[in-house]
Amino acid sequence: MESLKCPELLLDSLENGHFVIDSNFIVSYWNRWLSINTQISSDEIVGKSLVDFYPDIDSRIFKRKINTALKLNSPTFYDSSSMFLSIVRDKVTKTDLSFMKQQVTISPYMVAENKVMVSVYDISNLYETKLWLKDEILKVNKLNQVLKDDKDIIDKNIMTIKTDIDGKITYVSSLFCKFFGYKKKELLGQKVGLLKSGEMPTFIYKELWETILSNKPWSGEIENKTRDGQSKWVQIRVTPIVSKNDELIEFNAVYQDVTNKKLLEELYITDPLTQLNNRRYFDEMMSAISKKQRKADMDFAILIADIDNFKVINDTYGHQVGDEVLKKVAQTLKSKLRDNDVIARWGGEEFVIMLKNIDLNEAQMIAQKLRMSIQECKINENINITISIGFTKYIVGEDTNATFKRADKALYKAKQRGRNKVVIEL
Repeated sequence: MESLKCPELLLDSLENGHFVIDSNFIVSYWNRWLSINTQISSDEIVGKSLVDFYPDIDSRIFKRKINTALKLNSPTFYDSSSMFLSIVRDKVTKTDLSFMKQQVTISPYMVAENKVMVSVYDISNLYETKLWLKDEILKVNKLNQVLKDDKDIIDKNIMTIKTDIDGKITYVSSLFCKFFGYKKKELLGQKVGLLKSGEMPTFIYKELWETILSNKPWSGEIENKTRDGQSKWVQIRVTPIVSKNDELIEFNAVYQDVTNKKLLEELYITDPLTQLNNRRYFDEMMSAISKKQRKADMDFAILIADIDNFKVINDTYGHQVGDEVLKKVAQTLKSKLRDNDVIARWGGEEFVIMLKNIDLNEAQMIAQKLRMSIQECKINENINITISIGFTKYIVGEDTNATFKRADKALYKAKQRGRNKVVIEL
């Protein structure tokens, strides 16, 4: 599994299970956590069928989930209420939970080979906590005297926060403060925007506020920053609280740390050579724009940039120099773009760029600036590089495939006209 060597160290260091499997259930990777918890080593299971080791898996449902993830090129989830991998728990607890409760995500990994990455998270503690809390609630109903104890448990074990309708923090749990590195007094009275990373698209926050101000709950993943500047991804569920008269009075939010999950997702959407976004990411972004059809997202231009005579460079100087050229071009293009523009490696020596909120004249100026910046680049002080660029403007309501075809046609014309050119196609 040469293709798995890059993420293998990360996957083996995580405190959850990850394995790669194809649509016929043949396992091609099995991480260290699974080896320890299942007592099945990687050498025993790789190359063999998972159902031979776990015959109780509902193979019909599992196969359907795998095929869905591959077809939609998007993660699917296996019902955690049913048994997946029967892993015996050796932890002494107050419940009779003998087998590990699991949360299972099935993500596309190598679509061309019909392979997916299956991620297994041990949620036994959460399940037991839920059972325990349920028991405590029954005690409250019967005795009406343990409310203070429950509040203390929630405060120490659940990341929760309350704000008024303007987003000003009125309550935070101790675990929330510990996670983000703040003292309670530093957060109380502050706007919840204090935790923003500055990296999230503005439309997500707009959607959040529109939803909760309509007295509807909202859930989603948000990137926040801790007090010392660390990036943390959290799953948030925000619930509006209303008075007896149906008047909105405050918001209650529960946070869950999903940083490790996001690190894995980064592996799926990042080109390992240039560290730019990959084609999968760009395709998903374009698909989301097409589906949501938000007016603010419709004003953009698409640029396709192609390195001129790249095959000659590879053939003359070798693939190692070719890789250096790709990295240099990627770094230069990214450094010349605006913060809200998006760039991805499209494949081979091609790059695709989305210029947001822009007219044709501005787009042409930026395209020329990019072309000239690459023209000034040199590799090993003697290799000159140039790029050809084709671009077009998105027409609201059209299929985005049509947009790409126009940009690609413009790129073809730039090549025909002698390369190192910028051509627009309307």
